[in-house]
Amino acid sequence: MLPSADFFCRGSFEIQLKLGFADSKLVDQPEYGKNTTYLVDFIRITFATKLLNVEEIRRLYTAEGLSTYQIARRFRVAKSVIVSRLHDVGIRPGHGFNRSNNPENYRCRVPPYGFVIKEGRLVPCRSELRICRLVVELMGRKQWSANATARELGIKNYKNRSGSTRWDHSSVIAIFKKWNGKL
Repeated sequence: MLPSADFFCRGSFEIQLKLGFADSKLVDQPEYGKNTTYLVDFIRITFATKLLNVEEIRRLYTAEGLSTYQIARRFRVAKSVIVSRLHDVGIRPGHGFNRSNNPENYRCRVPPYGFVIKEGRLVPCRSELRICRLVVELMGRKQWSANATARELGIKNYKNRSGSTRWDHSSVIAIFKKWNGKL
């Protein structure tokens, strides 16, 4: 554990809260001469960021595929500290290979059609997979165009992610490219 300090304010009692992985303390701080109470939050500050194990940071980033944000949360430091430590060992985060496609540690906001994100992992979505199978059937086996397939999805009242039955040909093409030969 790294050396750290909590800055305290005067107050009459403390309230311990568990927020995520970090403990937070709130203090009741009455204002003199008024019947008003304020709660003050303490901020944990890590003083010895240079003591971070650079090899451990490198291993987490390269071998385990964690993002700089995930590593920073694990060490309880700012993301910029992790980025600078990776720079020290010659790694430039965000450059080079695409790391967001790992299904065990998926970090994009929107998953590919046919999946949902649960606890940072890609998990197949049964309702969307039914639509994916239909798209592969119509475009792949029956040789329909993307526009005709999009119209057919609308006629059969299949809803897209926005809740509309109106499908765009580009969405249908993306689904076909993702799932052709896999379903």
